[in-house]
Amino acid sequence: MKKIRYYFANWKMFQSFSAVKKFTKQALRDDLFLHPDKNTYIGIAASYEHLYYVEQKLKKSAVHVGAQDCSNVIAGPYTGQVSVQSLSELNLSFCIIGHSEVRQYLGQSNELIALKFKLLLAANISPIFCIGQTLAQQQAGFTCQVLFDQLEAILDTLSSYHGTTKIFIAYEPIYAIGSGILPKTEELQEVFSFLQSLFVQLPIAKNVMFLYGGSVCDAALPQLAEIKGISGFLIGKASIDFQELKKIVESK
Repeated sequence: MKKIRYYFANWKMFQSFSAVKKFTKQALRDDLFLHPDKNTYIGIAASYEHLYYVEQKLKKSAVHVGAQDCSNVIAGPYTGQVSVQSLSELNLSFCIIGHSEVRQYLGQSNELIALKFKLLLAANISPIFCIGQTLAQQQAGFTCQVLFDQLEAILDTLSSYHGTTKIFIAYEPIYAIGSGILPKTEELQEVFSFLQSLFVQLPIAKNVMFLYGGSVCDAALPQLAEIKGISGFLIGKASIDFQELKKIVESK
């Protein structure tokens, strides 16, 4: 049976409201987004302020809507944060956590991100748990150790988890994000083989999917298609252009 290919658009803070409206209009006129084949999953992670609009506009399409982050606490006096409960009430399908940008600019630790992971699983929202290394760490030979350190905080949770929510691990080498640089095939294969070895013994291994992110574009898909273990892609700036995202999805 052919496996599902996942395409997650991470709009980051690129989209204005007028641009979001234009994108949704295009999506609602396009058969790929209205009726993709059963082996294609398209997700869009919009900014908080656009989530309700995008979810409402695209609810009749086949597109899944998700958030770019969430709070690590259930509720309380936390100005500017958004709770998992709020995301759940919007009927969101997934949420990105641990992106290198929030780790770097907001100082989010592995332990804090692991708390978000638990809250999302409890709410039956698929977490997209991002991991990645710097170029210096890679050149020093520390890639797998860095990735393990980032994942270690959720491994205990997963070993005792018996739910059916899909879990996504998104590998994004930090030096590849927005740079146009794509790692070598052998480097990527080493990483995805390592990730598979970490999760294969877990009781929920069949519900864990591995994504690649970092300068994903349609031209990169032939190389990425050679990597065993990749179930889909986390797409950044290229995904804000409707036609570019369509080309990526059609490149499968």
